[in-house]
Amino acid sequence: SFLSLDHYLKSYRAPLIEETRSDLCARLELIVEGPSSKILSMEATQKPEVYYMDVDFGDCGAVYSAQAHTLRHGDVFILSSVKPEAAEDFSRYGVTYYLAMVTDVCMDDDDECQKHFKIKVGKDIGLEEDLQKLRYTIFLSNIITNMWIWKTLSFDKHMNDNFTVIESHLAPTNSGGDVCGICAKHGGEHLACFTEQLLPMNLNKSQMDVIGSVISVVRCRHLNLMKLIQGPPGTGKTHTFLPVASYGD
Repeated sequence: SFLSLDHYLKSYRAPLIEETRSDLCARLELIVEGPSSKILSMEATQKPEVYYMDVDFGDCGAVYSAQAHTLRHGDVFILSSVKPEAAEDFSRYGVTYYLAMVTDVCMDDDDECQKHFKIKVGKDIGLEEDLQKLRYTIFLSNIITNMWIWKTLSFDKHMNDNFTVIESHLAPTNSGGDVCGICAKHGGEHLACFTEQLLPMNLNKSQMDVIGSVISVVRCRHLNLMKLIQGPPGTGKTHTFLPVASYGD
């Protein structure tokens, strides 16, 4: 169980970080198969660890995928002084490499071709001579979806009605806030007609009550409500849900 909405959202952060890390590590093991490109130029910006970069997508080399790769926002790649044939190559003496991510794609005047990219590097490259050593980019993965999920998990709950629904479910009250007064007054006849059709299913009273509660939420247009069907294995949750799934067909 969760103590609060914040506790609920935070429970997803560590798994998301681990999923991202695992994906990047797996891609690193297969780095020889990753699309690569030759760095044409790199220029430091006024912000630390942020650079402008221009690349040649046509220079992939024989050991890499022949399919040209176009960098996108959220692409994570390695800036390297060599073209590695294995992850261990980055540990060789004299090899320089950095982990980087595309933060912006700059198009040409006609918005048809990518002109250059703004990238964020894991640590500041430092001297100009170190910048000149970097000759290749090797693509690992795109993490834009994970970034969106992270942003959602860190979102201000007061700015999104969906969080109100989740919060009401995580911390239910007995004040009647999960029941719409309007629907309770006028929806009884329709609900009685629907539940009468379920008699051949031999549902018990508890199951019928659950179905009635869920159908009331489905029909309600006045409140943002959510119901959760839960119970130990073998108690008939799936059997109970079937009428709900077919409701309205």
